[in-house]
Amino acid sequence: MSEQLLLCFLFFLSFSQILLSSCFSFSNSTKICPHGQSLALLHLKKSFSIKKSHSRFCRFPSYPKTEHWKEGSDCCSWDGVSCDLVTGHVIELDLSCSWLSGTIHSHSTLFRFPHLQRLNLAFNDFSGSSVSAGFGRFSSLTHLDLSYSGFSGLISPKISHLSNLVSLDLSWNDEAEFSPLGFDSLVQNLTKLQKLRL
Repeated sequence: MSEQLLLCFLFFLSFSQILLSSCFSFSNSTKICPHGQSLALLHLKKSFSIKKSHSRFCRFPSYPKTEHWKEGSDCCSWDGVSCDLVTGHVIELDLSCSWLSGTIHSHSTLFRFPHLQRLNLAFNDFSGSSVSAGFGRFSSLTHLDLSYSGFSGLISPKISHLSNLVSLDLSWNDEAEFSPLGFDSLVQNLTKLQKLRL
């Protein structure tokens, strides 16, 4: 009887190790973001200059989050980047208070993240940038914060395509404005919106 118990225990121990090893391997493999998204983030980093004064109005501790983004490392581990635990797709970019300056063009690699759910670019200096039609591509976006970032010009009416938005903050971009029809579309289409700051 004791030999049977011993065999059962050894079998259970062996099976548990295999199971734990498989789970660990799975969790590691799911953290790696797709190569194309990693490259897009690195291109985005190169499109900006970094200087502390660019985030001088930040109400929180500010630091250059993109400084340690390096080629060959998993972008899901980069500061300000969060990924889906299963697919590895980038689902959140929080680059607020990151000392960034530059122009976000309509062809920016920022717009190559179709699974993005949260985007925070607040308290940087994107003077000369507009809230372009590219922002309307983020169909899964629930939170968008572009406050205190120097956006100007007409806000693209395509931002009203973000039908999943719960929170939208465009405040303190004094030279950015909606066309009358653009604002009407925003009110009509963003039915899930709970927080709006302009």
